[in-house]
Amino acid sequence: MKKGGHTLLIDGNYFLHSRLFVLPRPKRGKMMEDNESRAALMRKLAIDLASEVRKMRDFIDKVVVAVDARSWRKDLFPEAEYKGTRKPDEKIDWTGVYGIYEEFQNILQKHGVIVDRIDGAEADDVLFGWSTLLNNHGKNCIIWTGDKDLIQLVNYSTANEAYTLWYSTVQKSLYTFSGFNEVLNKKSDVSNDDLLFNMSAYSGMADEYKLSMRRWIENNKIKVTEVNCDEFLFKKLLVGDKSDNIPSVVIWQKEMKGGKLRTYSITDKIAEKIFEQYTKENDNFVIDLLFNKAELDKLSDIVYRVVGKSNKELIKARLFQNMTLMMLHVNVIPDPIQSQIYKHVEKEINLLDNIDISKLVNKDKILEGTDWLKVSTPKKYDAFSNLDETNKPKKLKLIGKKKGNKLF
Repeated sequence: MKKGGHTLLIDGNYFLHSRLFVLPRPKRGKMMEDNESRAALMRKLAIDLASEVRKMRDFIDKVVVAVDARSWRKDLFPEAEYKGTRKPDEKIDWTGVYGIYEEFQNILQKHGVIVDRIDGAEADDVLFGWSTLLNNHGKNCIIWTGDKDLIQLVNYSTANEAYTLWYSTVQKSLYTFSGFNEVLNKKSDVSNDDLLFNMSAYSGMADEYKLSMRRWIENNKIKVTEVNCDEFLFKKLLVGDKSDNIPSVVIWQKEMKGGKLRTYSITDKIAEKIFEQYTKENDNFVIDLLFNKAELDKLSDIVYRVVGKSNKELIKARLFQNMTLMMLHVNVIPDPIQSQIYKHVEKEINLLDNIDISKLVNKDKILEGTDWLKVSTPKKYDAFSNLDETNKPKKLKLIGKKKGNKLF
């Protein structure tokens, strides 16, 4: 009997930065400029990876880490200042950070983890390529990230019934395809000889492994949300993404009392109204419709009528730009980039079976043979540096007499 059935796809950029920014900061100097703080990051990466793999080991058997490179989007739309709001923290030695990250990748590769980086592609593009080809091969995957934009990759393939899920440890959330809960709780008719927990078919979801996933969800109090990805992406395109410096498709200003101008844009609530109006006039919506000029014109007209601001041509232009910057789709990612991604995946996909999951369930096993386990924890770091001043604990005061007497 083969355990597993899922490939764990890790958003490497999210994984690195989410671990880095919870570490204590030095009281003086830069973070990551000394060996002690670098060791703290290395151990944090290993601890958190081991923790999640240990929880999921009964239904994952392969791990891939997607690594960022300079994005083709910045070259295509330089005037858009894609992700221009993200400024590096000057209190961090980034050379030290990326040195540790690269070494951690090398350590993982020695344990059979696939680390994939494509010139010109973001980690998001790489995750798109892996999830797409894995599903095409009838394999299921779970994307571990905190980036909700990647919810658009949640998928259920009608051709072979393989799927992709989105998972966040911090948010304790699992976004799934419609019908997932029913599948998870339905007893299968598969014989003992066919217990493979592939979940590539509803009837092929072996009871033993369905139980493992249910326990993982229940024990970790994970909220399961079934999502319509086309609807999710439809609304995201309208609202934009402030964190990536991608504006809403409609922006307007209103003069307040005193003459001060206030800027408005499409909110989630307005996007919901637009979606309701679109489906009222056009029945069901699938995201591929937006690649049809007539449909894009139709949506621009509906946006204009619901919002009542801007003009249809400008709305259409912004919709097209947001589609290019935000969508992970075969009609959006440039063919040369896609070709590189697929070439890498096809080359590496057969190596996935070389991984030994047991080597990834413990920090010491991951870092075995390195010197990072020997470096002591520095005392000069402020354990409460990432908290607001109002939330930092005050010094404790003893209650009772001051001269060495027992309390109380």
